[in-house]
Amino acid sequence: MGWWEINTADDSLIAASDSFWNTIDYTEKEIGSKRSGWIAAIVWPEDQEKLKEIVNSDIWEVDFRIKQKDGSSIWLRETGRWLEIENGKPKRISGVVKNVTIEKRSFERMESRERESAMLAKESMDLCPIVMALFEVKSTGLKLLEMNEVGIKLWQFTSYQNAAENIIRVVSESIPPYQPNGSKSVTFSERIADVMMYGSIEFETFLTIRGKDTYLKIHIKKIDLPNKTLAIVYMMPK
Repeated sequence: MGWWEINTADDSLIAASDSFWNTIDYTEKEIGSKRSGWIAAIVWPEDQEKLKEIVNSDIWEVDFRIKQKDGSSIWLRETGRWLEIENGKPKRISGVVKNVTIEKRSFERMESRERESAMLAKESMDLCPIVMALFEVKSTGLKLLEMNEVGIKLWQFTSYQNAAENIIRVVSESIPPYQPNGSKSVTFSERIADVMMYGSIEFETFLTIRGKDTYLKIHIKKIDLPNKTLAIVYMMPK
């Protein structure tokens, strides 16, 4: 991690720590003493504009890539702020940079694995003879994220988009007030509430799907992720 400070009047360097130059692995002689010069000389072209624009904020944090002498690149994270503010403008700006390459590449690998997993999961869902649906659980209700072709055909949706827009209403309407044995039916929202409490549930139910009577065995499982909660639903003929 290293710090720098710039005079905004002429973009000239006031001071920079040795660790700043060590972090970027260049010397002042190699890239100059102006921040705009650093950006033009070593920052990836795709990241240059956002690095120029970000200083219009009085406090900022931005990730960007810089070229290394051996042809490789590293990721840096710059946190900066205005100093000596007069008439809404700073006389100086100061920033701290740190190398976040390992963090970024780990995240990229994770994203790649997630994309691969999502593709495999979707393919598995489409080949599966069992209805499978994945929902995101929100405070406002449920959002359909995925449903396999078996489910779309069973519920007679015209497309995935049609399913996403109508799934909750159609499922709710297919649950009769009472089961054939006379017991009161449990609503879909009540089932989801039970899943949120217990983690997973399994039950059998009678439904009337688009006018056709059917019995299904249903398993619903909660999946807790760092920033969201999902519910995966499996349905199979009884």
